Amino acid sequence: MKASDPASLDRLNDIVVPAPVSWWPLAPGWHVLIAVLLAAGIWLAWKSWRTWTANAYRREAIHELESANTVGAISELLRRTALVSTSRSELATMTGDRWPDWLSQQFRNTTHPSISPTVREQLATAAYRDDTGQESLDELKAFAAAWIAQHSTTAADSTSADTNATSEERSC
Repeated sequence: MKASDPASLDRLNDIVVPAPVSWWPLAPGWHVLIAVLLAAGIWLAWKSWRTWTANAYRREAIHELESANTVGAISELLRRTALVSTSRSELATMTGDRWPDWLSQQFRNTTHPSISPTVREQLATAAYRDDTGQESLDELKAFAAAWIAQHSTTAADSTSADTNATSEERSC
């Protein structure tokens, strides 16, 4: 074969690969993406911090619940916790059977644990006891811990006639 033959393999040259594209400087789209991600991260951190500080009363109440040893102390703790989300004038009217009913309405979702008759009776009569009886507080503490952790912080519509009726009015 001749070297001047156009089909000769001797005339072939290696393929020249272009230089790899550098990451720097970044294209403007990357700057926008970084700015959006940074703003989203700052917003999420701020939102998390607000939620954490807004729930400080819940953490404090759970801590105090561990040392509560009477029905009256637990009921008082529940009332102090409820004052964060409810006006004092509305909460002051919750006595007797209306207090446990109101507590059960404040759960965030409908799958909340129902109040057992024992806990209902303990909460309804806690203010009128001398707290000398040694009754089991485990069930009441479990309900109180669940309520503190899950209660709604928005004032629920508790002005219905059935909710505000006393136990005597309901039995008539």
